[in-house]
Amino acid sequence: MNFYLRFYLVFSLLQICFSAAWCQVKNSAAPKRFVVGDILPQGNRITRASIIFRELTFKKGDTLIAAQWASIAERSKENLMNCSLFTSAELDTIRLASGELDVLIVVQERWYLWPSPIFRIEERNFNTWWVQDDHRLDKVDYGAYLTYYNMFGLKQTLKLEAQFGYTQQFAAGYIIPYINKKQAGGLAFNFSYSKNHEIPYTSVNNELIYLNTPEHTLKKEYTGTIDYTYRQGLYNTNILEADIFSCSINDTLLKLTNNYLPFNVNNATFFEAKYFFKRDMRNYAPYPTKGYYFDFSLNEYGMGIKIDNKPFNLFYVQTSFHKYWDISPRLFYSAEVEGKVSQNGVQPYYLQRGLGYASDFVRGYELYVVDGNDFVLVKNEVKFRLFNVPVQPLPFTGMSQFNKTYYAVYLTAFTDWGYVGAANPDVKNNFLAATPLWGNGFGLDFVTYYDLVFRLEYSFNKLNQSGFFLHFVAPM
Repeated sequence: MNFYLRFYLVFSLLQICFSAAWCQVKNSAAPKRFVVGDILPQGNRITRASIIFRELTFKKGDTLIAAQWASIAERSKENLMNCSLFTSAELDTIRLASGELDVLIVVQERWYLWPSPIFRIEERNFNTWWVQDDHRLDKVDYGAYLTYYNMFGLKQTLKLEAQFGYTQQFAAGYIIPYINKKQAGGLAFNFSYSKNHEIPYTSVNNELIYLNTPEHTLKKEYTGTIDYTYRQGLYNTNILEADIFSCSINDTLLKLTNNYLPFNVNNATFFEAKYFFKRDMRNYAPYPTKGYYFDFSLNEYGMGIKIDNKPFNLFYVQTSFHKYWDISPRLFYSAEVEGKVSQNGVQPYYLQRGLGYASDFVRGYELYVVDGNDFVLVKNEVKFRLFNVPVQPLPFTGMSQFNKTYYAVYLTAFTDWGYVGAANPDVKNNFLAATPLWGNGFGLDFVTYYDLVFRLEYSFNKLNQSGFFLHFVAPM
């Protein structure tokens, strides 16, 4: 028998033996499965069961692998907590004689009706108000708002607002997250009217410049929006939005600016159409430690409709991607990349936004704005959880919506990088534009129930400046 024939026979025999052994191992290691019986929610005195079922990663009749149940239950719990309807949620199983498992879901509902006073600082962030404004009390808004979350137990929200002080505003909004039986489509309506005696109208040396006329109203605004939301599955959301803006400014402001409103008019009404998509896979949206988040928006202002007999159009694209890793039970890393690209040309100052507004800033530059049409922003952060106190009862609190709390404290270290494109020609000495920006630092984050986050950070920037900064939302 020649060598090739012997080799073929041995190889074939080994293959047969391996296949048989693999089948035995495979059969002996066949994963145990169970069928989901009834799903039994408890503690939902207001919330409809259908709202809870909408957030689960399984349904009645599903066949699940037993070894995967812990991760399936944890993901469903995270979805329920991200609804902002509950202070706690737990899942457990009940074995039946038939072999099926009923799933018990125990939730603690939040307090949903909030008549609350308004005391709001009218600035880009707390640090700007404290340092540059010398914590002026006349730059504070006061008033009251009424928010009714989870109306009819259907996750609908009504909000009414009456605000005075720095910005006088009256607003109303109503959100209907689901308008069909499949709980996929929803609608939202918002209307507001506001007026100001002081507004920023330009920036010099990357700091906002304000005009104040106590005896006259500088700016009046009316806004109306309608959104259609389509939620695909559990984690993808599409929003189509139509807005109308009407803004009028005082002649004093008109004389100081070249392009505050389109074509330097003192009264303009224009429309916006917007498409927004997000995929949210974060474990806890107010302060995530694992998962990822992605969003993308197309924004069209004006749509070619004439203002002062001239067609107006402004288009931009904005996107962001956030990723969160749990390296160990106490060590976490997160990264974010965000960018905005606008059509070329000088944009009205009323609509133009670069870095330094809302949450779009390089840490260490909280006191600055960098005006421009385009930007890119990169954030990196390492977190170490110093301690974490899980949900605990508060015996001195009589109301069930407030009688449990939790909190966690994280030590953080971060490095950010940003870049704004060509400087806006309507602002002066925009020296932070068209140059790389970096900021580094460390801090402490405090996280507790009702989505409350407090951050104290010490940052350094490329201008050889450093200092403490206080924030009230997660960094990314």
